[in-house]
Amino acid sequence: MSVRETVRAHVETWRPYTLWYVGLVGLGGAAVVSAEAGAPPHPWRLVAAWAAPTAAWLGGHYLGDYFDRDLDAGSKPHRPIPSGRLRPRTAVLCGGLCVAVLIALAVTGGWRTTLAAVLGVLGIVVYSRWAKARGIAGNLVRGALGALALLYGACAAGQWPASATAAVLVLAAVFWLHDTTSNLVGTLRDIDGDRTGGYFTLAARRGAAYVVWTVLGLYAATIGAALAIVPIGVGEHRGPVIYLITLAVVVALGAVALAPLVTHRAAMSVAIGLRAHEVLVVERLVLASGAVGLGLGVGWQLGLLVPLAALTWRTQHIMRPRHELGTARTAAALVSRPVPVEGES
Repeated sequence: MSVRETVRAHVETWRPYTLWYVGLVGLGGAAVVSAEAGAPPHPWRLVAAWAAPTAAWLGGHYLGDYFDRDLDAGSKPHRPIPSGRLRPRTAVLCGGLCVAVLIALAVTGGWRTTLAAVLGVLGIVVYSRWAKARGIAGNLVRGALGALALLYGACAAGQWPASATAAVLVLAAVFWLHDTTSNLVGTLRDIDGDRTGGYFTLAARRGAAYVVWTVLGLYAATIGAALAIVPIGVGEHRGPVIYLITLAVVVALGAVALAPLVTHRAAMSVAIGLRAHEVLVVERLVLASGAVGLGLGVGWQLGLLVPLAALTWRTQHIMRPRHELGTARTAAALVSRPVPVEGES
């Protein structure tokens, strides 16, 4: 196999269209705590708040693909490991190296960041190895990783005034709820493969319509929790105007993502589920940027959000259909096939 093919297999495993979100969440946690402390954050601490969750995210992709290699061999044989372009042993090694980077960064930040990192690694393994195949419990474990990224960033700030606790805990709930929602939407495009592989996700057990209504409830709870930050306020950026505008954009993108799911809940093609998740991948960047804006101001928020959202959308367009659906011929067949409704097999 050529070097180019090997590099491509690794890049596909990284999923660049999802890579920027979790670091932005960690950065938001550090920014909020630093703003509440009234002291400018040290640049190194901001870098660490971004880099450590990102390393964990990469490691989670490698280890998740390793644990899912048998499932993917049946439903997505084009992916790096089942296609033979990435050896299972290499995936484990790369995942371990990413975890080692995470732990090294965490240890330099003290016991709080170390604890958050250890919980994150446990969450990655529990989700990939066991919880993913166990209904809503798996989605909640996966969602908790977003909350841990926020908490890691808050701990990485180096100081935690008591006045920051309420905002941090509310934001952790926001990202827990949202990541659970996003993960549930992601399962809608894999119902057939999950059932065949013995993965009893909520969608595989109860059908697409049940998942859609669950998603709407969780999304409403996400927005409700995000609004709870307004009366709390953060640091000198207590004015809610920019934050509320950010949430309005989030809700608009959420409507674009979720409305087709409601419309097609009884007979939903794989393409509908995939497109909904593609929009949510951009929407959650906007949500995470809101936390950054609360702590660092609108300049930092937009300066990070605009290029990251553009890069995310572009890499999704180039890479995601092939990674999720395979070759053009396979993709065409899957796109036209409806997702089973409850009771179908």
